[in-house]
Amino acid sequence: MLKSWLICVCFALFPLTAWSALGIGDFTLGMPRSQVMDILQRYFPKVERESDLSYAVPMPYYRALEPSRPYFLGDVPIYVVGAYFDDDDRLKQLSIAFNITDPERLKPLIPLMREARLVPDTDGRHEVMVADGELVYWVSRMFEWTTVDIADKATSKVNIAKRLHVDEQIRAAR
Repeated sequence: MLKSWLICVCFALFPLTAWSALGIGDFTLGMPRSQVMDILQRYFPKVERESDLSYAVPMPYYRALEPSRPYFLGDVPIYVVGAYFDDDDRLKQLSIAFNITDPERLKPLIPLMREARLVPDTDGRHEVMVADGELVYWVSRMFEWTTVDIADKATSKVNIAKRLHVDEQIRAAR
């Protein structure tokens, strides 16, 4: 009887404590801010709180730029990491810029990228929506990097609306 009761309690609590399995390298959505900051401070001389100026989630975030020592995902160098947190200090969105322009090198390291599809009229943005959230990536030939973003489901809803708005503005400007 006690065993059955414990199992029921576990199933009842699971949705309250479950976090997305979306992750890249050392980071998984739902990680505590302290754990994310510890990782970033190991590699980056400065981790600064900033306000978002682009179409991504319109909220403050932490940005780590130019690692002081080599930081890699597999054999691909990481140049910038942006981390967004919810009110409970859990990672809700992650943005990583890799020092490459060939996303094929990242696909074995971030398998969900294989499922992402090109969004028409976006200059190369790829997206995949999953039950837990989203993965978005694009290549910047100008900056010579590939940026990969993952976001939880709630943040994804905000991202989708913001991207749609920016896409419409770009189409209108053409």
